[in-house]
Amino acid sequence: MTTSNTPHPPADSEGEQRHLQSTAVRKVLTLPARAATALRFTASVVLAVATLAGLGFAGFRVTTSQGELPVSASPPASPAAAQSPPPGDLVVAVVLGSSQTVATDAMGPFEVFGRSSRFTVYTVAEQPGPARVVGAPAILPDHTFAEVDSKAELAPDVVVVPAVSEPTGETERAMREWIGHQHERGAHVLSVCAGAMVVAETGILEGRTATSHWSRLASLRKRHPETTWVAGQRFVRDGDITSTAGVTSAIPGALSVIHDLAGVSEARRIGERVGYPGWTPEGPTDIPAQSLSWADRPFVINSLLPWLRPTVAIELHDGDTEIDIASLFEVYTNSSAARTIAISHTGVVTTAHGLTLLTLTAAEAPDADSTLRPGVTGPSGRAGFDGALEHLASTDGEATVRAAAKLIDFPTEDLQLGTASGPRRTLALGAAALAVAALAGMVPFIRRRRTKRS
Repeated sequence: MTTSNTPHPPADSEGEQRHLQSTAVRKVLTLPARAATALRFTASVVLAVATLAGLGFAGFRVTTSQGELPVSASPPASPAAAQSPPPGDLVVAVVLGSSQTVATDAMGPFEVFGRSSRFTVYTVAEQPGPARVVGAPAILPDHTFAEVDSKAELAPDVVVVPAVSEPTGETERAMREWIGHQHERGAHVLSVCAGAMVVAETGILEGRTATSHWSRLASLRKRHPETTWVAGQRFVRDGDITSTAGVTSAIPGALSVIHDLAGVSEARRIGERVGYPGWTPEGPTDIPAQSLSWADRPFVINSLLPWLRPTVAIELHDGDTEIDIASLFEVYTNSSAARTIAISHTGVVTTAHGLTLLTLTAAEAPDADSTLRPGVTGPSGRAGFDGALEHLASTDGEATVRAAAKLIDFPTEDLQLGTASGPRRTLALGAAALAVAALAGMVPFIRRRRTKRS
């Protein structure tokens, strides 16, 4: 067998070299191109998310700024002089914060105790000027802490502590010290909703069992492990301290204090008048243990996208009851379904049991899309929170009402909420916000396309 010594012919040097060079160039250019595409995609996502976050932040600022209702240009410096409590009455002091106070936390117990002939109730604050209220009319306190401390007849048997917007800061230091002092001298303390955060800071809940609004329990357990915090209870009694769950639980909480201090028959009598759903002196205190969920989205969307929502004027008159007033403002505040303003004939209203509220006059008020009066009723024929929630359902739908009722811990089993799906405004604004975010996310690719064309 013979072997050829002839060498293999060289490759087509010119053609193959061009092919190899082209392949190498493509490999070199592919990696940067892919990296650039990934970078543009990342920038697109960041821009879209940042746009949505910016719109939400701006909307939340608008919602928050509208939470403090304007008052008349010339409010009174002080309320009408309060009479001294009659001998033998149990005295109740409803504390108002230097920061914003939650409306029903103060107004609910004020009416409950005010309806009883066994109690005298007044409001008290650190300063004599108007006390701001979240999403509701400002309240003019009857007394200051110093004034109550200087008059033995004003010494409270019960101190009601509502939620305030700055419970742990320096702003409410005087409030906390005053509450602690009143408890030391023997007053029963009723903490309402997140008012438990104020009471816990005084130290008087150490070693006790208490509750609060469901959204605050986790932070309270972390900040105050010396207290046993329980969920799923309308109110909790522990000796001379009663604590309640969220917002409207103030009403059965105050009734429980009447039960303890004035007897079951008086509590039953007042309970029948205020009509809180399902409450009886012997009834259970169990309620659902709540947490944030997808069902809360109407409140979130309304809070973050408040533009184009209607303005509702709530017209107040002397003699309106405190719970009827609070229910309308509270329902709209906790649904963010509309901006509310309070109006009255003179800018000052005295409620059925002596609370002094400050409003705008009709001449000072901005234009409103609708006007409501306290005591509005829904299909059930009931007023108060039942009527306010049922009325809201007729305009904003069942989902919005259930989210609001959850935030204020109000039972919905007996409500007639209809089948309204809610306003198209919310869907339109949500779609518009997503469209703006998507457009912002396309900017890196639009710039790339223009660069390639040029």
